[in-house]
Amino acid sequence: MRFKIEELREPKQIEIKGDEPWLALIYKSFGLHGREDEPRLSGYFHISPNQYGAFHVKGEISFTPKVSCGRCELQIPWEIKRTLNVRYLLPFKDEDGVEAERDLSPEDLDDYYIENDEIDIELSINDIVQTAIPSRLIKLTPDGKACAVCLENVEEAVVYEQKGAAENNPFAILKDLKLPE
Repeated sequence: MRFKIEELREPKQIEIKGDEPWLALIYKSFGLHGREDEPRLSGYFHISPNQYGAFHVKGEISFTPKVSCGRCELQIPWEIKRTLNVRYLLPFKDEDGVEAERDLSPEDLDDYYIENDEIDIELSINDIVQTAIPSRLIKLTPDGKACAVCLENVEEAVVYEQKGAAENNPFAILKDLKLPE
């Protein structure tokens, strides 16, 4: 979802219902198609113009996609509830009005930049959703000792291994490599 900055002179509140076309890429990344029976992203955000051409976007999003368990490979619902709190800045321009590079401060590293005089909210929402999924997903039982889906002990060796994983590994060719002594 993109907003022209010229249309954002006053604060604006937007509600996300889950059926917006711009959510299609986020849904696709989870193998979803945006159908009624599938989980939907919902929430709201406010866009407020600040000083010097900056815009502040605040809100909340909620989404519960099904993702693969890192232990048993079964699909588990993973609840995502996050606060959206980002700044969009105009690109830095030199005295001739030409876009130029500049040194960024640590606080600037979390900012997004306005491109073509538009704020792209989809980009920041997608970043928040994708980074909310941990690299190793295991839904644990309340005691923390077993997978809540397959009930296998999480302290034992992995019970699921992708077929052909060893052959598809780019380093598999090195197993037969003979090195000089």
